[in-house]
Amino acid sequence: MNHGLTRENFNSIPDGGMAPRHVKELIIQNHLGDFTPRLNTSSYVNVVSEKEEREVALLGGEVNLADASVYPASVELHDTVVNMLAKLWHAPPPSDGEKNYCGAGTVGSTEACLLAGLAHKFRWRKWYKKQHNLTDEEVNGIRPNLVISTCYQAAWEKMFRYFDVDAKFAYPDILENKMAVGADDLVAQVDEKTMAVVCILGNHYNGVYDPVWDVDTKLKALNAEKGWQVGIHLDAASGGFVAPFQGLSGEEGPPPFDFRLDS
Repeated sequence: MNHGLTRENFNSIPDGGMAPRHVKELIIQNHLGDFTPRLNTSSYVNVVSEKEEREVALLGGEVNLADASVYPASVELHDTVVNMLAKLWHAPPPSDGEKNYCGAGTVGSTEACLLAGLAHKFRWRKWYKKQHNLTDEEVNGIRPNLVISTCYQAAWEKMFRYFDVDAKFAYPDILENKMAVGADDLVAQVDEKTMAVVCILGNHYNGVYDPVWDVDTKLKALNAEKGWQVGIHLDAASGGFVAPFQGLSGEEGPPPFDFRLDS
């Protein structure tokens, strides 16, 4: 029986157990090979947390939120957080008399991007089917595309690779726009098979915002001209909890960037 702390000894489940403190030490030593979290500004994770935050996070490890019948209080807390965020980002209130906004908590920004991408894909597919009088089988065989800056986060690679979506890239002007992509460059890539335009609210190279407010104006004009319904997905993994609070202390904040925009 071998309990050495080398990786070679753990390519399969060990023959016997280990003391908890030894397992913890093994994980700590392994973690030393990672990049220093506080020096990593591009992975969309918290690098500083309060003691109470860590304690509350541990509570979630024993709750299966998918089973609403067993954890109704946790589900209600989830819905309350969704409502808070919906109001923070000026989402239109529920129109069906429900008290809760439409939304779902996700494990992280990757899951959020993929779920949003699927929503855009199904919405586009329904529109394209009606537009061309296609059957379900016919429209299911057509690949839509997604217009996005080359400064995108890695989550979108999964959308392109696994969800049958083509990428159409717009390239930022590093000198003029500080790595934000121009609205004209994004909208120029849009065609009938475009299911959405992604604007990045804080790319992970330098944190700059794509001009989603200008994209909205130009996209509305293009949709009106062509009879399309292309919308915007705002990837706010970095700036979603920053932009709403900019300008509150008297400094100049960003123009409307959220659900106040029609697209």
